[in-house]
Amino acid sequence: MKMSSTRDLALMAEVTRSSLSVFIVINADIQHGVSNIPPFVTSQGESLRAAGWDVLFGIIDDRTTLSGLLRNIKRLKQERARAADGIVHAQYGSVTAAVAHLIRGQWPLVVSFGGDDLLGSSNPGLIWRLRGRIGRLAGLWAARHAAAVIVKSESLLQALPESLRSRTTVLPNGVDVHWFQPLDQNECRSRLGWPLGTKIVLFNRSAGSNMAVKNPALAHETVKVLSQSFDVMLKTMSQSSRDEVLWMLNAADCLLVTSYHEGSPNIVKEAMACNLPVVSVPCGDVAERLRWVQPGGVAAYDAQALANMIKPVFLAGVRSNGREQLIAQQLTLEAVANQLSHIYTEVLSTVRR
Repeated sequence: MKMSSTRDLALMAEVTRSSLSVFIVINADIQHGVSNIPPFVTSQGESLRAAGWDVLFGIIDDRTTLSGLLRNIKRLKQERARAADGIVHAQYGSVTAAVAHLIRGQWPLVVSFGGDDLLGSSNPGLIWRLRGRIGRLAGLWAARHAAAVIVKSESLLQALPESLRSRTTVLPNGVDVHWFQPLDQNECRSRLGWPLGTKIVLFNRSAGSNMAVKNPALAHETVKVLSQSFDVMLKTMSQSSRDEVLWMLNAADCLLVTSYHEGSPNIVKEAMACNLPVVSVPCGDVAERLRWVQPGGVAAYDAQALANMIKPVFLAGVRSNGREQLIAQQLTLEAVANQLSHIYTEVLSTVRR
């Protein structure tokens, strides 16, 4: 879905004759009247507003019960109807995309798949496998009615049915490089109360049902191997504040990723923005992101292999060149917002034609 800059300008001029609206449908808890929208989604919304779009968030706070789904569908239809004409963008596949399709009315639909919504859950048990299969079917049903589909990595593109790939764009989430930036390591450790002389491996454990896919057992085993040669600690992040994530990325010596599967993990790109070395298993698009980043790299799903990859990082004792590589890969918020704008304007122009 690439276009020349001249055509982009022509399409934008055609679309800007009316309101530019994006109604982003996302899963989030609502506590005390406040929506707990994932930070990467709010950041993306802000970057789209800066690019000239009127961005509204449609929150799904219950997608597991029939009463909750019906309540959300009714409310989202009303919210969407009050907005100016535009696009509905489902920021996840599964039931989220299905709900977005049901409430969109005559608006064109864009569906973004992130990972588990196509690849399934790593949680054990029949219920989780069944839930993952139903969710995948619901997301693909919506995608077949979408004007455009977005996936976060090439591996997710290959997980789509072949009939959908021709209208699918591979576009990872962007990173707010104004927030995620290099800071003094010792100062960040002092803020967190972490010891200054110990090597620290950072691990994103996530939370809830997403924890199993992160494969924490392999992370613990890797650090156990490292402890034979270094004074080392494993620090985990789970439901940490945005401030804490920034400090952790700058306080650690290495980010370790051991996930069974991913789309395009945001934490890897945020680590790159902070010049934190990353060592990872080959999941999602990590190998592509880290191709020219040093020190760090990709190793097999094996504790000894991962430890051997981390050892040179510890011995070098330097930060990585991840930030310059992230910018070169055009994965800042602003660059991704521009690419999203191209997709939106093409969709709206096609609908109007």
